Amino acid sequence: MELRHLRYFVAVAEELHFGRAAVRLRIAQPALSQQVRQLERELGVELLARTKRRVALTEPGRLFLPEARRTLAQAAAAADVARRAAAGQVGRLRIGYVDAALWGVLPAVLGAYRERHPGVRLTLMERLPTQQVAALRQGDLDVGIGPPPRGAAELETAPVSQERVVVALPSAHPLAAQEAIDLRALADEPWVLVPARMPSRLRELVMSACAAAGFTPRVAQEAKQLDALVALVSAGLGVTFVPHAAGRLPRAGVVYRPLAGEELRFPLVAAWRRGDAPPTVQSFLDVLREIVER
Repeated sequence: MELRHLRYFVAVAEELHFGRAAVRLRIAQPALSQQVRQLERELGVELLARTKRRVALTEPGRLFLPEARRTLAQAAAAADVARRAAAGQVGRLRIGYVDAALWGVLPAVLGAYRERHPGVRLTLMERLPTQQVAALRQGDLDVGIGPPPRGAAELETAPVSQERVVVALPSAHPLAAQEAIDLRALADEPWVLVPARMPSRLRELVMSACAAAGFTPRVAQEAKQLDALVALVSAGLGVTFVPHAAGRLPRAGVVYRPLAGEELRFPLVAAWRRGDAPPTVQSFLDVLREIVER
């Protein structure tokens, strides 16, 4: 039994006239009659009672009609799901992110994506950069949002942001009154940083910039997440580097100042498996690029 047989039968059953059904289906009437006969032979029952003057449904035909309609509707729904999946409108999307991404454009991207693709099951997981790369390689993540991955030629990337790095200072700090901070002025300050055992691009920026300025930062406190570092700064326990976007979510007791004569950048990218991206990844990247390019 083929779907076209069901479509032909339903058309005749609704019109109760082979000629009108043939016009509706845009096929020749003899071919239509032959196809309906073929369906009846396959089922072993007569669905339509035919005379020279009229066509009527038999009792098996009357009961078969709603089932045929239901089957055609289900087939149409299945085809629609397949087309929507191919367009990235349904399915699943698993996104890993570093906490710094939430301070920038990622919330706007996620909001726009959810609005445009409500049929996609979105799962968000906070992951360190190395964890993201491993999960992408293993197929446990579809997209990673973090610093550019190193030594991962099997991944493709798209830019998300290039945030300028600023200094977070306690608001009562003497240097807080300055418009820009000379990094050498922070040589004797306590710093709050991500632990050395954790891979962190921000910590790398701090260490390399301080080394270039002629000193090694004195780490007084450590925290794993950016908002925790800022909280420690607000408590007066030290200074740190943060992406400029951190200033969009102000915290009492903290001020953000640019570095004098320095132009440090904290890049974030979206990463996905090269040549193995489901349609949901492409639809996400379309939204991401639109938001980023505004």
